[in-house]
Amino acid sequence: MTALPPKLPSGLQDDADVTSAYCKCLELERIIQSEINSGNGVERQMIYCRIFGYLFHHFPARDITSFVQEVVNISFDREKLLDIGKCFYVYFVKLLKSYKGRPSTLSSHSSLESVDNLVDKITNELQEAPQNHHTAQIRALARDGFRCVVTKAYDMFAAEDNAKLRQTIEKEGASTAVTDCTYVFPLSPGSDSEEMYAASVWALLDCFGYHNLRQKLNGDNVRRLENVITMDPTVHYLLGTLRIWLWRRQYPINPDKYPLPNPTYLAIRAACAKVAHLSGVVEHIRSVLERLEDTRVLAEDGGSSELLYTAILSSMCSSYVTLP
Repeated sequence: MTALPPKLPSGLQDDADVTSAYCKCLELERIIQSEINSGNGVERQMIYCRIFGYLFHHFPARDITSFVQEVVNISFDREKLLDIGKCFYVYFVKLLKSYKGRPSTLSSHSSLESVDNLVDKITNELQEAPQNHHTAQIRALARDGFRCVVTKAYDMFAAEDNAKLRQTIEKEGASTAVTDCTYVFPLSPGSDSEEMYAASVWALLDCFGYHNLRQKLNGDNVRRLENVITMDPTVHYLLGTLRIWLWRRQYPINPDKYPLPNPTYLAIRAACAKVAHLSGVVEHIRSVLERLEDTRVLAEDGGSSELLYTAILSSMCSSYVTLP
C-alpha cells in the first residue's frame, strides 16, 4: 500500500479548493496511521482513505470541480469522507470476486460469408443497440478487423469460415486465436441483487461527475460498439481484474464507419485500475478472498471479521458479469 503523495499534481496545486480538499485527505491519512500504530484495527479505513486520496491524482476528467465540491461540503466528517472510498471498495470487491474472464467466442457454426458483406450488413444496423451478446461480438469483430486489438491475433473461427480472411492472415504471417467480446463497462442490471450493485456503480460514476452515463449504458445500450472491444481472453481477464488498462487507440479497418470505444469509458476504467493498485485495495481484497476460500468457520474472537465483511459485500453483488 503506497502512502499518498504530499503534493497534488502540478496542474492542481494553484487551485485553493482542490488543495484544501486534498489536505483534508492527508490529515485523515495521518490520523488513521496514528491509530494503526497504536494497535487499532482500522487498516480498511486506511484503504478507503487512500482510494479517496488517489482520486485527486488520477481523476478521469479534466474538470474535478464536482468531486472537490462534494469533499468541501462534507467538511471534515470522517465517516462521510471514508464513504467516498468505500463506494469504490465495494466496486473493487465485486470486480475481483465475481469477474469471470470466460471466453464468449463465435460459434464455429456461425457463417460469416465474406468479410466485406458482413461489414456492409453491420453498417446498416448500427443505429440500433444489439439485443444480445452474440450480435455485439460480431459487430466488434467487424470493426476491429476480426482480431484482438492488443495482441493483433485474428479470430480463429472467423478465419475458419472465411477464405479471404485466411489469405490475409497467410500474407501477413499473422497468428490466430480465440477472441472475446470485452465490455468496458460490463453492467446489465436486472435482478434485485444486480440492482443493488448497479446502484454502487452509478454512485461511483456520479462521483466522477458522469451523471449521464446511466442512460447511455443502461439495458441493451451496454452492448453498443462504444462499449465493446475484441480481445484475446487472457487480455480480457487482465483488463477485467484491473491488472491492465487501455487508452484510446487506432483501429485497423473502417475507422470512419464505426463508433470507436468511448475514450471517457476507457479513462474511467484506467483511473479505477490505477487507484485500486496505488491504494493497496487490489492486494488487500485478493488476500482476503484467498483466505475466504480456505476458511469454513469464522473465529469466535472476531478474528475473521474482515473475511465476513468482504463476503457480505460479495454476496450483495452476486452477478457482475452475466452475459446472455
